[in-house]
Amino acid sequence: MFTASKKLLPVNVTAIFFLTILTTLASCGFALRGNIEIPVEAQSFWLEFNNASHPVFMQEFGLLVEQNNLDLNETADNRIVITRLNIRKITTTINAAAEVDEYTLRGELSFDIVGLQEEPFATNLEAFSERTFQYDANDAAASNSREAFLNRELLRDLSEQVIRQYAARVRIR
Repeated sequence: MFTASKKLLPVNVTAIFFLTILTTLASCGFALRGNIEIPVEAQSFWLEFNNASHPVFMQEFGLLVEQNNLDLNETADNRIVITRLNIRKITTTINAAAEVDEYTLRGELSFDIVGLQEEPFATNLEAFSERTFQYDANDAAASNSREAFLNRELLRDLSEQVIRQYAARVRIR
């Protein structure tokens, strides 16, 4: 009897330890990056641009929608209308030879959320993100690929902000 209880003790302690860790993570609000909770009735929506569309933004937005098991449906009750999307590259610092040393990529986005019967229930919402990177004139190809990577990351961040604001507005509606 004594031997059997010794063997069960480590298993129980291990199970309790993992259960405690999982409970702690769940109670503190831990969630994987990019996971957004949206009420079931609002998980179907449509994204449209007032002006010209931006294919890279659409691609990043689509990936985020897919990751969160949402539905982009043209016949959905709710629409997110992008009214302005502006991405700029700004010189942040220059070196002693007056050459660019750092750039800042800045993305600004304005949007409205329109409900059933063209009724706007949130207007003039904004999202903003920026990334700073060092430019190396000696390795321009690497700097250009880094800029492209950061540009996509910036657009993904803007997409996430749009969906999070949509989720918040739908909850309080």
